[in-house]
Amino acid sequence: MTPSWDTRQLVALLAVVDTGTFSAAALHLGYTQSAVSQQVASLERAVGAPLLERPGGPRRVRLTPVGESLVVHARAVVARLLAAQADIAAIRAGERGTLRVGTMQSVGTKVLPRLLSRFRDERPGIALVPLETFDHAELARAVETGRFDLSFAPMPVVEGPFAVRRILDDPFVLLAPSDSPLAGSASVTLRQVVRLPLIGFADPDLQDELVRHLRRTGHEPDIVFRSNDNPTVQGFVAAGLGYALMPRLTVDEDDPEVAVVPTVTGLPARQLGVIWHVDRQLPPSVHRFIELAVEVCADLSRGWQEADAQVGL
Repeated sequence: MTPSWDTRQLVALLAVVDTGTFSAAALHLGYTQSAVSQQVASLERAVGAPLLERPGGPRRVRLTPVGESLVVHARAVVARLLAAQADIAAIRAGERGTLRVGTMQSVGTKVLPRLLSRFRDERPGIALVPLETFDHAELARAVETGRFDLSFAPMPVVEGPFAVRRILDDPFVLLAPSDSPLAGSASVTLRQVVRLPLIGFADPDLQDELVRHLRRTGHEPDIVFRSNDNPTVQGFVAAGLGYALMPRLTVDEDDPEVAVVPTVTGLPARQLGVIWHVDRQLPPSVHRFIELAVEVCADLSRGWQEADAQVGL
């Protein structure tokens, strides 16, 4: 059976759904509004049923039950086609071209600079384009659609067509004001931490995980402020406004105004990985990038262990 719908119709439908109006979809796609309307109308004729309820004016369109069903499949089809385009571009590029890497704030501070420097030395013909976002789900979506060739991501990774390589166990540390009684300590327990005023994260995934572990002590944590900006969290601690449980990768350990307690007993490390589309045929340069990421993270982990051994003396 040959499908009677084409990709342009599906793309037009998704644009209308995502932007809410035909005019906004036209602006997003670079088409005229009438062209978008014609594509959607043609798709509706091919389907044999209305896909959208059109209230008119500036009000957002709404999907009919048939439209809701079709959109689920349309998103999967368009995502696979975009991934295929990215796959072909990578194969044609060989040892030249662009490598688009999704990243997170913490990875961009300590891992990525060393990694990019080493990769550039080995593969000078590949232009590396790091792309950062606070939304971890967006990193995975961008890999699925081919917008990113690969991405750093916290584990476990959201469900999807992803291959995963674990690269780092990032332990949580307690960040304390430099004049705190805890400064200079080698370890702290969650029972001690839960009684402190804490600077938390606005990221619900990370914050909910931390709060869940803290509540296991039988006490409710006192969160006095939240932020997703790591320097902001550290700045609040330096000012004496509270303490913070932070992944070690996010901490500036050279800051003289804060003290780092390296071991928080009872709190497992955050796991980080590199993800890519499981169906993509990645060129050797991308696989080398992944191997270098593993090496850089291993060096970083060894440095932490050596520093902790000095604290324990």
